[in-house]
Amino acid sequence: MKNYDSCEGDDRQDHRNTISREEDHGCDDNMRSTMATVSAVANQIRGEDGHTYHIPINAADLHSLIDFMARVIKGGALPYRITSDGCVSARSMAHDIRRLPAYARIHDPSLFYSPELEFFFEQYREHQISQCSHVDWTSEGREHCVNRRQAETANNFIVKMHEEARRRKLTKKISDWKSNGKKNLAYLREYLNYLFRRYARLMVVDMVFEYRKTACASVTEAIERRDAMQGRADREHEAYMNDEVHHEEVSRWVSLIELKEDWRVLKQNMRGKRTIFRHLVGYAGRIEYSRDGGYHLHICFAFNGGEVQDDVGYSLKIAKYWSEEITQGRGYAFSCNLKAAKGGYRNVGVGMINHYETEKRKHLWTAVSYFAKATQLVRVKHSGKQKMFLHGKMKPQTGPKRGRPRIRGAEPAPYDSFGI
Repeated sequence: MKNYDSCEGDDRQDHRNTISREEDHGCDDNMRSTMATVSAVANQIRGEDGHTYHIPINAADLHSLIDFMARVIKGGALPYRITSDGCVSARSMAHDIRRLPAYARIHDPSLFYSPELEFFFEQYREHQISQCSHVDWTSEGREHCVNRRQAETANNFIVKMHEEARRRKLTKKISDWKSNGKKNLAYLREYLNYLFRRYARLMVVDMVFEYRKTACASVTEAIERRDAMQGRADREHEAYMNDEVHHEEVSRWVSLIELKEDWRVLKQNMRGKRTIFRHLVGYAGRIEYSRDGGYHLHICFAFNGGEVQDDVGYSLKIAKYWSEEITQGRGYAFSCNLKAAKGGYRNVGVGMINHYETEKRKHLWTAVSYFAKATQLVRVKHSGKQKMFLHGKMKPQTGPKRGRPRIRGAEPAPYDSFGI
């Protein structure tokens, strides 16, 4: 089956690998792979047996739209050169003009996007060029790839967007939007360093908490859901192009209210469930949204590695506790530690991590930084003021520091231990 994939586990590993390659090449705060991961999570269908059915979303369009808007805001580039005698030749941006309808289909009425993407969705819908999807904008090998009037329409769209972006001070709005995510990243960086300062090693347990009513039983059901999702997307896209509000919900969706209540009970019980959480010292995570199933929870728990071991065993205990005690059979959980133990991840940032293990700490940062970075690109409209990024708090140390002085790895690791 083309354009459809069924595989075991979680596509977040693709994000981790992509981020690792970006760090190796010196990219600073590159958000494109984070956007692709957010979209992959939003479009995936998960089975209770651990299978993930991947809905095709064409991440290339997501990457290209971000790059395209950066060039539009900067200004200067136009898609077509028009000479005085009316001859038209295509420039590199003409490829973006050809892909405008695909860029517009990224829009989801249930999500808030970063200001430059929301700006594009608005401008495209209102401009004449949205009625020109039939035009062959980049016919290879032809000097006159489009006629003069079509080229002028495309150039006008870019000029108008650039001028309107300047008038609205869009660059400032982008900076303001991202500032909260950057604050979250800064806090998370300090929070993890704080935990490693207090504890010589951490046992990290990475869990995804799901609900049975959203679980997919087979490939056949996943295909049916995919087709239904595509139908909803088509109807919502038509409404968007007509400047109408239209959002369809599904009966199996988990509401934010239901998830937040289960998280409240879990967090409250973590203080008293000493058989599992006695040595818990911190956590970081994110409430995530799926178009097929509504809301679910992804959390990394950090335990004092000097007191506990067997991370896989702990993850299975937590999964059972979530299923039987917290959700009373409504939920189930996926253990990233179990997948790591089976060799499912190339770069492992879970399990036992000593304070001096720079590479493992770097992989841990790659995994958890996504929780904060995602808020810089997309937010769920129906969440209101609810916090989607979750984390523990740093407690001031009272009295002298206990334990033997550290010898190995006593010096700070490069890049503040997290490769950033």
